[in-house]
Amino acid sequence: MMNFSLDTDTKNRFKKLFLWGCFTPLAVFIVLILIILAVRYFGGGNQPPPEYIQAAEKTVEERQKILKKEIQTPSKDYDLDQTVMALYSIEQALADSQNFEDLNKLILQKDNELVAPEIQELKYRFFDIYKHLLEAKDELAESESIYKQTTGTFLDLASTVSYPTMSVDREQARKIWEDRLQKSKMKSDLKQRLSKYQDDLINFYFDFMRLSSSYYKNWEKLCSARDRAYLSIYDGNMNEAVANAAVAVNIAPHEKEAHILLAMSMLERNNETDRGGAEKVIMDYIKEHPGQEAPALLLKGVLEMKKGNIETAHTDFNQSAAYYPKQQEQLQDKLNIYKKRAFLNKSREGMIILNMYKGMMNGSGYFSPDFQMARAYLEANEPEKAKKKIFDHFFRRRLQGEWDKVLLDFQYCNKYLKTDLFKISKGTSIDLSLDAALFTNSIIVNVTNTGKNDIHNLTVLLCVRFTDMIQGDYLSFPVGDTVALLKAGDTASLGRKNINDITRERFGTVKKFKDIIDYAAVVISDEVVCWVDARQIKETNIDDTTDNIIKKASDTADKIQNIIDKTKDTLSSPSKSVN
Repeated sequence: MMNFSLDTDTKNRFKKLFLWGCFTPLAVFIVLILIILAVRYFGGGNQPPPEYIQAAEKTVEERQKILKKEIQTPSKDYDLDQTVMALYSIEQALADSQNFEDLNKLILQKDNELVAPEIQELKYRFFDIYKHLLEAKDELAESESIYKQTTGTFLDLASTVSYPTMSVDREQARKIWEDRLQKSKMKSDLKQRLSKYQDDLINFYFDFMRLSSSYYKNWEKLCSARDRAYLSIYDGNMNEAVANAAVAVNIAPHEKEAHILLAMSMLERNNETDRGGAEKVIMDYIKEHPGQEAPALLLKGVLEMKKGNIETAHTDFNQSAAYYPKQQEQLQDKLNIYKKRAFLNKSREGMIILNMYKGMMNGSGYFSPDFQMARAYLEANEPEKAKKKIFDHFFRRRLQGEWDKVLLDFQYCNKYLKTDLFKISKGTSIDLSLDAALFTNSIIVNVTNTGKNDIHNLTVLLCVRFTDMIQGDYLSFPVGDTVALLKAGDTASLGRKNINDITRERFGTVKKFKDIIDYAAVVISDEVVCWVDARQIKETNIDDTTDNIIKKASDTADKIQNIIDKTKDTLSSPSKSVN
């Protein structure tokens, strides 16, 4: 047998070859794993976006092509109100949506054609950014993390500036973005994905703020002229009203409010040439704003009434009444642009503007078709017919649940409808008192018929002034159910009305019963529609706070317990038993 002996160097070479042979597959495997991880980490952008994004891409692309042409070669004027409303809708969508899928639905809602094209394009541009940020494989938590980062930065940025004098630069936007990203607890691969599109997002934030600033500044000029028109009409200065409304119309040829105010003030000024000018404004408005013509039809009725065409006027008023319920939907719209002007609630003059605007939108005060028909009947010396139309107005208010502008209704009646029934004065046959409900922030209204006649079909609208409210301004709300019969001399206690939600919506905080300064009421029945004069809260009622009620209840419970204890003692004592 042959013996092979290897020297030391040869042995070492064989040992190295053996080791390489064992470790090479492992090394290759490790390298492959690293390559796969790198592809997943850096190549995630190649993943398709979620289905709801893919389904919307074609629609967005088509709209972007149209808007690009409009931006390059504008073919029509935009409307400032509609444009600002579109900006406001983007802000609200980013704030209200819970995720990108919710936001996607809102972004795909088509804007009014009078919205400036560069503003319409903004939301599609944001769509283009976030479609690259999302991947079909993303879990819900990951998608929500991306949403919070992208929209949260926008909202943080918006909160640092004030309209309309806002100013922001890219560095400020970048700082806010990076600060949020650094504090975020999202996964590193998601942060990497966001960083890839950081510049696109920051440019979007900056451009949104820049365009917003420009349009909001012009819109504020429009609002200023329009507000002056409202206030001039309220003061009865129709020359000033015409001048200010005309300025607003020149700033925004397609808006609605100033055009209505211009026609109204021309009709009430009633100069020799005013009717012709008012008629043109009215007819142009009806043509340009189909579906929103209720106030214009009412003004057309006023025009026909002044011409002596009473039957035609009645037809216009009736058509206006039929269309007003649709018109009022805009007041409940969460994107109503007056929500952007919440500061108006903080002054008497601001409340005048808001009340007149709402009257125009829901058919109250001057814009009530029933009141205008009553006015026509009074001018024709038919007071009974006028009275019936006034009743019709308030019964329509009750039927539709439109109570918040009832004081504006009474002011109009007092100013234009010279009838004793609607003087805001004493002499009513109704008396009121308020009580606090036990343990709840609620009000009980006691209504007493102090007259000689029974009252049928009675509804009470309570008008309350709380602390921090302007004198003469009231928060109005109905209380209890309609009372079928309130006999002469009788009192009805109407159901409790919890004031938590009512005051929170108006003031942003809950007012208590003890915060009531004074109160009044509007009473509507088959026999009378009247204003019950304001009166102070009685001092004894103010003491009925929850703490005092609990104390009184506790004292009563102690007294009852003492009676029970004494009764037990009597029954248990033989010497005191009754034979």
